[in-house]
Amino acid sequence: MKTLLTTGLALALAMGPVPAAAQVPETPATVIAAIAEGCTPSSAFGFDIGQPYQGGRMQQLDAGMEPFGSAEVLATQRSKTLFGVDLWGYHADDTGTAEERRAGARRLLDQLDAAADESGLFASRTWDEENETIIYAEPVSDPASAVRLELSQMGVSVIAGCADESLRQLAWDEAFGRTRVDRPVRPALAPAIRVDPAQCDDPVMAEALYDSFEAGGGTDVMNAVRGSQEYFEHLTQWYGQVLMDRGVWTEQAREAFLMSFLEDEVIMQGLEEQMARLTPLLESTMQIAEMRDAGDSVGSCREAVSLINMVEEIGRANEVQWDRATALYKAEATRLGVTLD
Repeated sequence: MKTLLTTGLALALAMGPVPAAAQVPETPATVIAAIAEGCTPSSAFGFDIGQPYQGGRMQQLDAGMEPFGSAEVLATQRSKTLFGVDLWGYHADDTGTAEERRAGARRLLDQLDAAADESGLFASRTWDEENETIIYAEPVSDPASAVRLELSQMGVSVIAGCADESLRQLAWDEAFGRTRVDRPVRPALAPAIRVDPAQCDDPVMAEALYDSFEAGGGTDVMNAVRGSQEYFEHLTQWYGQVLMDRGVWTEQAREAFLMSFLEDEVIMQGLEEQMARLTPLLESTMQIAEMRDAGDSVGSCREAVSLINMVEEIGRANEVQWDRATALYKAEATRLGVTLD
C-alpha cells in the first residue's frame, strides 16, 4: 500500500523543517467519516470494486477531502479490473515544521483508526508489525469478502487503502503472465498540462504552482507514462500468447526470445540511457527540498517543473524501446510464417 508513485508525494516525505505559518489544521469530521466508512465489499472510497477501470492511476481529490489530495487507483494490468484505492493525506509544508506535521499525521491516523473501529463495519482489527499498518478485515455485511481497510503513516503522510485481496492476487497473476489476456486497447488519456517555467518568476504564482505540485501536480504526466508502459507490456504479452496458440512457439522458445532482448542494441542503449536519468531525477528531488528549506519559492517551482519534464522524457524514451520490442515480435511472427493481427 505504501507504493510511492508521484514525485509530489516523494517531495512531501523529503521536506525538512520549514518556518511554520500556521498550526497544522485539524481534519474535518466529514473527511474522517468518508474514509473510515468508505471501504465496503463493493466500493473503495467511491470507486467500484470489481468493475472495469480505464482512467489514470493517479487522481487528484476534491478540495473538500483535504488533507487527502491524491488517490492511487489500483486495477489489474490486463483485464483492467479495479481492485482497490489508496488515498494519500498530508499537510502542506507551510503548515508547520516537519516534526509538527509528523505529529499531525499521527493524530490523523489515530482519528481514522478510532472512527473505523467505532463504525463496526469490520469484524477484525489487527496490527501488522512488519509493515506498521492497521488492518481492518472481514466486512460485517459480507464476511466472505476479501476487502480490507488499511491505515498507516509514512513520515508526514497518512495512507488509507481499501482493496479486495482476492482481486489483488488476480493482478499479480496477470502481471506475471499466469492468465490469458485479450488484445489491449491503447488508453485514451487527456494530454498533459504543461507549465511554462517563466510562470515561476512571479513569487506568488510560484507558491501557487508549488502547492499544486506538492498536492500531486504532474499526475497527468505520470498517468500518461504509466498508461503507455502498461499498454505495451500487455500488447507484447498478447503477441506471445498468439504465437503460442498458433503452435509456432514453445514456452522455451518464448523465454529464449525474451532473453534475446538483452542483446538488442536499441533496447540496451535505451536501458542505459534510462538508468543515467535516475541520478538527475533524485538530485532534482533533493534540490527542491533544499530550496524549500532556504525559502526559495522561485527556484523550487522551476525545479519542480523541470522534474516533471524529466519524467515526461523518460516516458518518450520508453516508447522508443517498446516500439523496438513490438517490431521484433512482428519480425519473429513473419519468420515463423504467421501474423499477429
